[in-house]
Amino acid sequence: MRGEDLTVVIPTRGRTEILSQTVAGLRDQSVSGFEILVILDGEDQERPDLPGAHVIAAPRGGPGAARNTGVARSARALVLFLGDDMVPDRRLVEKHLDRHNAEPDPSVGVMGTVMWHPKASGRPLHRWMDRSSLQFDFGGMAAGDDAGWFRFYSCNVSLKRDFYSAVGGFDAGFHYYYEDMDLGWRLGQAGLVLRYEPAALTRHLHSYDLEGMRRRFAGVATGERAMAAKHAWFEPFFAKKFRAVQDAGDEPRFWKSLERLPWPGTLGAKVVRHTDTWYFQQVADSFLEVWNGEADLAELKEYLGSEYDENALHRHRQLVDEEEESAPDEATFYRTSTGYLYDLTVFAMSGTKAPYRRALRRLLPPGARLLDYGCGIGSDGLRFLDDGYEVAFADFSNPSTTYLRWRLDRRGSEAAIYDVETSVPGGFDAVFSFDVIEHVPDPMGFLDQLESRGRIVAVNLLEPDPEDTHLHKPLPIAEIVRRAGRHKILHRKLYHGRSHLLIYEV
Repeated sequence: MRGEDLTVVIPTRGRTEILSQTVAGLRDQSVSGFEILVILDGEDQERPDLPGAHVIAAPRGGPGAARNTGVARSARALVLFLGDDMVPDRRLVEKHLDRHNAEPDPSVGVMGTVMWHPKASGRPLHRWMDRSSLQFDFGGMAAGDDAGWFRFYSCNVSLKRDFYSAVGGFDAGFHYYYEDMDLGWRLGQAGLVLRYEPAALTRHLHSYDLEGMRRRFAGVATGERAMAAKHAWFEPFFAKKFRAVQDAGDEPRFWKSLERLPWPGTLGAKVVRHTDTWYFQQVADSFLEVWNGEADLAELKEYLGSEYDENALHRHRQLVDEEEESAPDEATFYRTSTGYLYDLTVFAMSGTKAPYRRALRRLLPPGARLLDYGCGIGSDGLRFLDDGYEVAFADFSNPSTTYLRWRLDRRGSEAAIYDVETSVPGGFDAVFSFDVIEHVPDPMGFLDQLESRGRIVAVNLLEPDPEDTHLHKPLPIAEIVRRAGRHKILHRKLYHGRSHLLIYEV
């Protein structure tokens, strides 16, 4: 095969500056004649000026759908998928072609290698990613080895167009992440042999920070959930990994600092082990909240039934705004809003309350009796139920608790839901109430209610936020902390810059 037989397909969204370097690297290849198709994932993007490339705008559907669009627009026999943050080595295309010419069988694909770009290399977080094989796993392979379908990395992989089309291309149901593994598995079932060619090199120009990694793993959770739903054989790797590190004791940050020093032998291995656990713990909440939240979202879709469609988020957001504007006061809004179910579900997926639950879990073992007071749709209590705790719920009667009863019935749980306006029993090991106290008219009276029902009380106290459009009441935080101090404070920490988590024993 020659350059004239090859199409390079690059899906992109919002990375014009790096993409221009990707295309410039392709213009400087050691072979010529190949076609470059850049597929804009979303027609809302500005069309970049990329000499030498054909730019095609497609409806937004994620990188897999964009790649399908690119393949459909080409009639060439060979397709090379490249990432939009990859800067190719000058011989990248040549080495892909050489390997295909050596093995022209339709089922043979070629996987190149990826290294960090000099502008992104050497960062401690990137070293952790490499050690943990979080993006790529090239270890233990030699040139010409079959890398296996599970290493089908679409940032630098080529295959025959007809073989790709025969299995249906990428599944557009995967909006981002795991679309590679899904296609790789289907190609593997069709007989894929994926030859490793380390000389087909591209350099990854993407600098991650912790916040970027949290966003990344929130997306990974959605993809892993979709993969598990589609394939019965698939075992969710990251869900298992993050559950394990989340329940381990917090690793101190100093391990990360110690990694920079050249520790010898077993001591160096210990530093690396603790550092890796620390990194995993920093992103665990972002993953697990979305992982669990995807199940919450599936329940809400089922509950709403025919009312739910792809425009649900926009419609429910409008409904919440309309209900909030028309309600005479905040209490009436929470008692009557049905659109608010979607808001509560999305908030449960955000990871905001994950560290609160983790702090309480470390004080009480599974089997302890917990009361979720002001429970809403019950997402926090349901998480504790899943972890083996005995949980009851309490709130006033509203659409949220109606939905919670449905959720419990669906799960076959007999957990009680009490009406706070009639009777709520005591005797619990702990009573927790997250993101509630700022809504009540009498915070001290509210704490009286919690303290009368459990040995341990857990609440979070929000500082005022000038950008917050909700009318949260200012809290006497110092006074509440002094009140807890007259008992026994078990945990006190500031989260998210403005949320004081306070756990104390009465």
